[in-house]
Amino acid sequence: MKLAAALIFIFFSIFFWAFFEQSGGSLSLFALNNLHPSLLGITVDTNSVNNSANSLFVIAFSALAGLFWLWLSKRKAEPNSVVKFGFGFLFLAAGFYIFKSTLGFADANGITSTEVFTFAWFVITFGELCLSPIGLSLMTKLSPVRIQGLMMGMWFLASAYGQYAAGLLGAGMSAENPDATNYDKLVLYTEGYGHLGLYALIAGAALIILSPLVRKLMREVH
Repeated sequence: MKLAAALIFIFFSIFFWAFFEQSGGSLSLFALNNLHPSLLGITVDTNSVNNSANSLFVIAFSALAGLFWLWLSKRKAEPNSVVKFGFGFLFLAAGFYIFKSTLGFADANGITSTEVFTFAWFVITFGELCLSPIGLSLMTKLSPVRIQGLMMGMWFLASAYGQYAAGLLGAGMSAENPDATNYDKLVLYTEGYGHLGLYALIAGAALIILSPLVRKLMREVH
């Protein structure tokens, strides 16, 4: 029963990483071609912003996130792991909807706000903090001792599958017309991010709705 719960977490994690890992594909091209090279009035390398924003936010807020869960736990209000996974997808959805909103800040040349782009990463970071830290812990707690190593490997393999899927999704958002303008490319990317936001929202809602069932499979594991 608990092993079935572990497989559910692995299955959903593939989709999370498929969306999240746009950072190394479509979002990298988006940052290179469609962002204004300044952040809060400071000249920046836009691809550096894309590559480093998430890491900096993780460093800055991971401890606070941990303290927040402890604070809720002391008040017996901490959500279980399934709901945390669901929250991870909801933050991911919000971040991609913010990426989509950058179209409204663009000029005629398809150059848009780096500040809004960075804020999207800020939101997505909290999704990662809801999901990623508990993944390996759950694999250990939900798996029989004799196959814990195998289940951890499957967890990391899910990340690899997610990155492969991320490449396919990113390719699907690219312009097929080599003569497409920068603004046309911006429209395609933001439309694609809107779709990813919707899919992440559906996945998060599904996890939260199914949380009582998955909790039964998890038994004593919180």
